[in-house]
Amino acid sequence: MGFWDFFRNKKNEDSNAIESPINKDDSHDIIFAKNFTSSGGRFTFIDEKNSTNEIFEKIIEENQWNLDSVCSLDSNISKNLGIRLIRKIDNDNVKALVTECEFLLSNTGRILICNKQIKSNRIENLPPVVIILAKSNQFVSDVSEGMTKLKKKYITNFPTNITTINVKNKLNEGDFLTYGNSAKDIYLILSDD
Repeated sequence: MGFWDFFRNKKNEDSNAIESPINKDDSHDIIFAKNFTSSGGRFTFIDEKNSTNEIFEKIIEENQWNLDSVCSLDSNISKNLGIRLIRKIDNDNVKALVTECEFLLSNTGRILICNKQIKSNRIENLPPVVIILAKSNQFVSDVSEGMTKLKKKYITNFPTNITTINVKNKLNEGDFLTYGNSAKDIYLILSDD
């Protein structure tokens, strides 16, 4: 048995022993929720009992932040939540960024964003915590479907700075393979269309 054959056989044994928690019949939203939360993301669905502002206030309280340390690059979000509007993230006092997203990628639990949400900022320059505001019609199966829908959404003015944000998995922080990874602590506040 060759060196690589050992790993292939080991992988096959492991995959037979562990059944995937994701059912092939699950919808995009269920698959996303499982992948997102298993990585350490925090997921809240807005219903008739609570509002985005109430959930936002609970996140602020949970983390013991003051409103000056939470900001947005979007004037509507800034106005609606009563937080500071900034153009570029260069302040060390910023604890969290509140933004929207383009799509929620079911197969990975990642979030697809572009310059419409983060302007010209790079992921690694964003604050350690990102609070995403999304709608239930933003679930897609994968990056390919997300890019196809982006092309349809922005026919004349295709966005730039397209990237995905993934959840910072605290269990893997010591793993050398995650060194340099720009993952973030993510809160997702999801509402109906």
